[in-house]
Amino acid sequence: MRNYSFSAACAKLFFALTSALLLSACATTPVRQIGLPAPPPALGLQAQLDQAEAALAKTKGSERTLVFVGAALHSQSTAFESDVLAMQKRLSGFGMPMQSLILSNPPAGQPARFPMATQQNLSEVFSRVGAWSDKYPLTVVVLVSTHGHVDRLAIEIAGQAYAPIRSSVMDAWLRRINPASPTAVLLSACHSGSFVPALGDGYRVLLTASAADRSSFGCSPKSTNTWFIESLLEQGLRPELSWGESFKRTARRVDAKEKEMQFVPSMPQASIPGAWAETPLGDWLRGPKP
Repeated sequence: MRNYSFSAACAKLFFALTSALLLSACATTPVRQIGLPAPPPALGLQAQLDQAEAALAKTKGSERTLVFVGAALHSQSTAFESDVLAMQKRLSGFGMPMQSLILSNPPAGQPARFPMATQQNLSEVFSRVGAWSDKYPLTVVVLVSTHGHVDRLAIEIAGQAYAPIRSSVMDAWLRRINPASPTAVLLSACHSGSFVPALGDGYRVLLTASAADRSSFGCSPKSTNTWFIESLLEQGLRPELSWGESFKRTARRVDAKEKEMQFVPSMPQASIPGAWAETPLGDWLRGPKP
């Protein structure tokens, strides 16, 4: 009887830990390689882009604008959209002109509040931001939050999977932005460190939620935010902190949460140009002095 009680207790504990891990870790959505459906059309994307462009046209020639591109690619969890909106809120508090371009894929049965986060829409966004960066002084922050795998950022809309974003595609989009525009890319997804070789090109700040061979956590349907973005907002992204210090604090916080839950460490990654590594974020956002 004692042996049975002990075994039952162990089984219950194992089930609880396993369930917690499955609910916390990013799951990879299978992607159909053939017969992919056409993604929904853009909902309000053109209006969002035109509004931002009109605001930029009214700025003074030397006045720098922060452009935030936030993309919640996966409809399985509201944590992805919450990441984007929380980051938008934090950046809006830095006290400089800002334009936000938000794309998000809602869960099945819920209305879309933003344009769909499809590859077609993102390509259009980066084309416009690239054109603006040749005309206006910009600082660009990009956040992509989703499930992922090696060299894949998953896209799902209302339960339907679409072709994932590869690092080569993301690199091509980002290269449309003038190198003179300070740019930071934040990827919150499993295996997002696999994007570092392609995107860490020496002038762009890149932070990822995990190493190339690791999962990240906090993206269950009931999560408020992914652990990486939650920790980044808690510990970093303050005007007086550099990107380097922000990342160190974020990685320590993520590691502490994972140890507490006895999860395999996600090992967030960073590629930060030496010129910006120790520069306070407030100064980085305002770019090089003329």
